[in-house]
Amino acid sequence: MVKLVVGIGNPGRQYVWTRHNIGFLFLDMLASRFSGAFREAPRLFSSFMKVETSCGVIVLIKPSTYVNLTGKAVLAAKRFFGVSVEGILIVADDINREFGSIRFRQDCGAGGHNGLKNTTQVLQSNHYWQLRLGVGRPSNPESEGVADYVLSNFSFNERKSLNGFFEKGIEEISPWLGF
Repeated sequence: MVKLVVGIGNPGRQYVWTRHNIGFLFLDMLASRFSGAFREAPRLFSSFMKVETSCGVIVLIKPSTYVNLTGKAVLAAKRFFGVSVEGILIVADDINREFGSIRFRQDCGAGGHNGLKNTTQVLQSNHYWQLRLGVGRPSNPESEGVADYVLSNFSFNERKSLNGFFEKGIEEISPWLGF
């Protein structure tokens, strides 16, 4: 069985350490547990890494479509690798959760996240899995809007705590991945 793990994020060096790119950063940590590297796949609108485990194949995907059009890459990868909707896990930032908190579930809404909205619309289903990684909200929403906040870089202390945060996330999804 093939499972698809999609990290939501924006391509480009200027976005690497932004809150919206937490899905890409999480996939980098998950990928470091396997040998291999991400390869560009223009037909899949993403870069991907295919991993063969004793429990099956896991494909890690970083869309190159920007956050709001994530569904285009998810659908292309779903078709190419022959993955069911239930075999898809989307890793996304969540401003409705405190920084460092995690939520792993299936059949849920987008919670205002445009990348998840687009994915649900393109797949015509919300039956995929989500790993929501809390990035918190702006401390002063009147002076810093949500869009500016998710496109801003993590603080020094937040960056220092990402590895521990991601370890919790990997532990949470390990049974779903089959290891």
